[in-house]
Amino acid sequence: MARSLAIIVSTADRADFAAAFSLASAAADANADVAMFFMDAAVGELAAHRAPVADLLERGCDLVACAGSAHALAVGEADAGMLLGSQDDHAAMVHRADRTVAFT
Repeated sequence: MARSLAIIVSTADRADFAAAFSLASAAADANADVAMFFMDAAVGELAAHRAPVADLLERGCDLVACAGSAHALAVGEADAGMLLGSQDDHAAMVHRADRTVAFT
C-alpha cells in the first residue's frame, strides 16, 4: 500500500509555495499518494504557479483549491488551474493521509 501525504497551503509566501511543490514532487517521485489543499491567501497565488500545478496534476496528484477563498479573492477555477472544493475536501485529504504538512 502506498504511503500518502497531504499538504495544506494557506500562505502566499513564494518560499512556502516552492517548498510545498518541492515536497509534493519528491513524494510523488517516491510513489506516495499526494494531495494538496490551497486556501486563504494561497488561492490568490495559484495563477503564478501554473507549471508546478500542471506537473503535479499530470502525475496524478489530488489538488484542490478552497472555493470559499476563491470566491472571496475573485479567482475562478480556470485561474486556479484546479478543482475548487470545500473544507470537506480538506478534511478528507487529512483523514486519508499518513502524514500532513501545513504551510500557513
